[in-house]
Amino acid sequence: MKDIQDVACYLGLSLLSKGLSVSPLKLQKILYYTQSWYMVFFGRENTLFKENPQAWINGPVYPVIYRLYKDKTDGMCEHLHAKDFGCTDDTLAEEAGKLAKKMELSEDEIQCIDSIVTLYGSKSQNQLIFMTHAESPWADQRKGLSPFDYSQSEISHDAMYNYYKARYDRNHAAQ
Repeated sequence: MKDIQDVACYLGLSLLSKGLSVSPLKLQKILYYTQSWYMVFFGRENTLFKENPQAWINGPVYPVIYRLYKDKTDGMCEHLHAKDFGCTDDTLAEEAGKLAKKMELSEDEIQCIDSIVTLYGSKSQNQLIFMTHAESPWADQRKGLSPFDYSQSEISHDAMYNYYKARYDRNHAAQ
């Protein structure tokens, strides 16, 4: 299992090295989708990191990552830059490679994460918010709450895995 802070940094570096924008809010959603699809492709027993997201107003949030990046911009929707991940624009790919090595990511894991970054990273943070709001792992944890109610309710790995695995199975059965 990897350190969630390393995974978040790796995702940020990967997004920026592909020329994709990343804000603290968008990083949260990419982290959530990475964990979800990682379990689908590598098995439910194989989580990328141990933390569960909470069902916050704007979608799934990992509080430790929220605290880490919340002061790096004027707002959660502002763009992060290479310096926010400890490097320069010229060293993004190199630093991502070093971090992948530090986390001992296999080629299959790197390809999986890269696919997720490419797919979800091309979307805006608002698109990602709407997507998570329309999906049952987050929506089920928000039942009974108004749209602006604060919540620390955790989204379980089982809920994430079951939802995305069923979606994967449906998509592949239709082909």
